[in-house]
Amino acid sequence: MNDNAEFFKQNFSKQVENVNAKGELILAFDGVLTPEIISKLEGEIENKILDKALPKPVVRKVFFISIESLQNMFIHGYKDTQGEKHNFFILYLAGDSVKIITANLIANSAIERVKGFIDKINSFDNPADLRNYYLHHLETNELSEKGGAGLGFITIGMKSGNKLGLTFEKISEAYALFQLEVTINVE
Repeated sequence: MNDNAEFFKQNFSKQVENVNAKGELILAFDGVLTPEIISKLEGEIENKILDKALPKPVVRKVFFISIESLQNMFIHGYKDTQGEKHNFFILYLAGDSVKIITANLIANSAIERVKGFIDKINSFDNPADLRNYYLHHLETNELSEKGGAGLGFITIGMKSGNKLGLTFEKISEAYALFQLEVTINVE
């Protein structure tokens, strides 16, 4: 078995255990994302969050952030040396918030750039300032080699209204696990 795949499986299992200890698991996915799988997950996410009888604005935020996160992993997740992408998605309730944990493979060489970008997003305490940053970023930034300008992270930060949690866990000399945790308050 691929070492990266094994690393992701172990980390996924550990995250699910942690979630079960501190909250209520809504949905967990570990595998390769395809457009068909994303479409299937969209339906599952929608049904499962509607079953929780959350306020409509919360449901909309959770759904939007979930889909944006899945698409980000599908488009921007790195492939390992065997050409495989590794990722997982966890959605759960914890007290008065809904949390989303996503993880995908990232090249070690990209960690500082991504970390700096998310640190910049997290530096805004005023939602209006983050929105202005988004608009400025939209006007001035070049697209990456995969077509993104980092706008997904900014919109996730704006929609959640909370700081984005991130961790990087080195797997090898070339790759790391990039984990993002998003919190959506249940108003």
